[in-house]
Amino acid sequence: MPDLPTATPESHGLPSAALLTLLDTLGTGLDPHAIVVARHGRVLFEAAWRPYGLDDPALVYSVSKTFTSIAIGLLAHEGRLTLEDGVDRHLDLPNPHGLTLTHLVTMSTGHSREQTLALPFDVAALLTTPPAHAPGTHFAYNSPATYALSAVVTAITGETLTQYLRPRLLDPLGIGERWWKDLGGLEEGFSGFHVTVRDIARLSIALAAGGVVDGAPVIPADYVAAMSRPWSDTRDPDAPRVANGEPDTPDHDWAQGYGFQVWRSRRGYRLDGALGQFGVVVPERGIVIAYQGATADAGRTLQAFWDLVDAFSDEEVGAVDETAVEDAHAQLARRVDALDVWDARASLGPELAVDHDTTGWRMTDDGERGWVLHLPEVAAHPGGAVRVSRSHWARTVLTRSTPTLRPDDAAPSPGHLVLAARGEETSDGGVRAHVLVTTSPHRIEVVRASDGTVTARWHIPPLWRPELAMLEVPGPLT
Repeated sequence: MPDLPTATPESHGLPSAALLTLLDTLGTGLDPHAIVVARHGRVLFEAAWRPYGLDDPALVYSVSKTFTSIAIGLLAHEGRLTLEDGVDRHLDLPNPHGLTLTHLVTMSTGHSREQTLALPFDVAALLTTPPAHAPGTHFAYNSPATYALSAVVTAITGETLTQYLRPRLLDPLGIGERWWKDLGGLEEGFSGFHVTVRDIARLSIALAAGGVVDGAPVIPADYVAAMSRPWSDTRDPDAPRVANGEPDTPDHDWAQGYGFQVWRSRRGYRLDGALGQFGVVVPERGIVIAYQGATADAGRTLQAFWDLVDAFSDEEVGAVDETAVEDAHAQLARRVDALDVWDARASLGPELAVDHDTTGWRMTDDGERGWVLHLPEVAAHPGGAVRVSRSHWARTVLTRSTPTLRPDDAAPSPGHLVLAARGEETSDGGVRAHVLVTTSPHRIEVVRASDGTVTARWHIPPLWRPELAMLEVPGPLT
């Protein structure tokens, strides 16, 4: 599947007006970055908001988990494991509570949410921590369990996840060279994969087709069917039944059940990464939505998707008025051509805003071009000069002069920070700049006050530690 085939929205039952409505909704503070909408294997619509691109790999957080799950499914198909295997069958570690691969892949190890939040990314600690509930009886979101699956893949194959998946999944899907962050000598598995929105679309299209790619089986059909079942009950039994309610209530998208590293949804199921990274699969209708963005209100993003799914007809639409359809296509094309995250900067919510240390940061004037943000090289980020343009997104790659050891691992940091920055003067004589880490969902808002003082805050901070160093990559990702 090197190139995704295309078709008009109307030819597959989707009015272009529904896509315009979707763009309107996403533009109301949800910080969209890129989207692909497909049906029956054909792309009906795709768009990226500058400075992001359809072919730019970026951190997709827990969308990574689905790739890890598929590696387990492929190993099962090859006869190298069964999901009923105890974890100790493949890892030379004590397993006193009898955790199986099924317990790991369905996040039903029996540990409580409080326990999973406290667990380190250490497989031995996961296996030996007494679970609060009997394994297989209780769901709690559990990234250390997915990390253990990465360890199992490497123990069986002698390869990393990406090495194992390359000939079996990534190449058949047409996914190019991609980077997966490591932790403790393993690729994270639970997070850390950097892929494009088109990569998410390719995988989601394959899942919607039962694992078939270009007429050939790539993902075992029985595993695709099993992974999308609600193996774990994700409802809070004490929560009231509220329509469109809060997380863990029966009518919420996080209360529909959990499969093999995918979430069941009110429509189909989804690959789901923090802050709004999605691969929505509605197999019964052949609909796929791949998406990258940055919001703390991912439920509102999903509701926009369900409104789009509901706008699909199973019949071709618009055939009786070809002129109106052509006009709608032209309007949509103009809209897509103008998409830019800069335009919605005032609507970004501050609900997760976290300050970033700006010790040593300076911002200097650069004439008509704009400004230059000067960062010292410290443990929290590489150093260098970041150009901030008045008129467009200016790109900068900062590179560490000396590799540093990450606090969470013995490995050196990847060493590169890929940025795009744009700024404007404020009414009080200061400057406000938006600095985007384009290989991630994240951005920092930097303000230079009229007295020259520089402050910065995350729109939404990275998970685990609110430092730019968390978003370093080996170089510009292509």
